[in-house]
Amino acid sequence: MTAEQVRELEHVTIIGVGLVGGSIGLALKARNRRVRVAGVGRRQESLQEALKVGAIDTAHLDAAQAVPRSDLVILATPVGAFETHLRAIAGVLAKGAVVTDVGSTKAQVVRTAERILGRGGPFVGSHPMAGSERRGVAFARADLLAGATCIVTPTPGTPGRLLRRVENLWRDLGMRTLRMSPAAHDRALARVSHLPHVLSGLLVNLPRDADLGVAATGFRDMARLAAGDPEMWRDVIMTNRRAILDALDEFDESLMHLRDLIELGDARGIQRFLSAAKKRREHAVAKPVPDPSLRAE
Repeated sequence: MTAEQVRELEHVTIIGVGLVGGSIGLALKARNRRVRVAGVGRRQESLQEALKVGAIDTAHLDAAQAVPRSDLVILATPVGAFETHLRAIAGVLAKGAVVTDVGSTKAQVVRTAERILGRGGPFVGSHPMAGSERRGVAFARADLLAGATCIVTPTPGTPGRLLRRVENLWRDLGMRTLRMSPAAHDRALARVSHLPHVLSGLLVNLPRDADLGVAATGFRDMARLAAGDPEMWRDVIMTNRRAILDALDEFDESLMHLRDLIELGDARGIQRFLSAAKKRREHAVAKPVPDPSLRAE
């Protein structure tokens, strides 16, 4: 799906028109005023808000009513709802339509999609690495995805033509694309996304109420991730449990090493730890593009 082909899209269905789903709708319509975007949601009020901000053209409570004319279907709900939606649309997809998603976990999602829709298409997993702790279509922006990376997770059975269509879709919306296997995606995201969210929750729950009166920018910065959507993050944790547990075990080893340094009063060891973290952080900020080695399983 080249930029020219994106302009030729006639009908897109977005299932879940929140922050990311709404931003995709706005971005698609900004690039092609003729494309029609159908939004699917659980509450009429949210769908009316999506209509009001211009993220969608039609609103539906039933996914099966929205997708039959669509060239492209995007799942943008919490991943725990994907199976229900995939079953709802499986029998009514248009011939040649492609289905993708924006979920934060991939191995279980891809297995479920291939079981319901079949191996060899029409599903290709995606994970746009863009968003906010805010939720709802009221915060959607047409430029939310611009400049960010989208991880695309083909399997050995994914047809090249479908993979290219999905990659070019995200590129046309201003994103870089990176290919990873579903399992490699989940291992990497457990360390750089899922574990940080869990740790933010732990840190927020640690202080006593009286302590919060002296909390300043450092605490607020560390606590920001805990403001994320609990339903979405519950599903992320439940669908990537093994990789998150492995990341927690690795973190626990590092935490115990740091604890030993502090208990021993090892000032040099503590400074080496802090210096290494500072250097790693500066390098990560300077080079935000994911390491190409993550392409490999």
